[in-house]
Amino acid sequence: MKQEEDQRRFFLKHILAGTAVVAGTAAMAGSASAKPAPPVGRSVETLYHESENFRKYYKNLRS
Repeated sequence: MKQEEDQRRFFLKHILAGTAVVAGTAAMAGSASAKPAPPVGRSVETLYHESENFRKYYKNLRS
């Protein structure tokens, strides 16, 4: 009987610990929010455009 009782306690301790971990993780995650999309009529800045200098640089890399 003692062994059965210890196994039940062990099981319950692990269930409670697992529940606490899940609840803590959910609380820390919080709610996600998305960034607003840029307005449609406004152009987005392009960070890269191909130029003669870039073409020469990439050509030298391949050589």
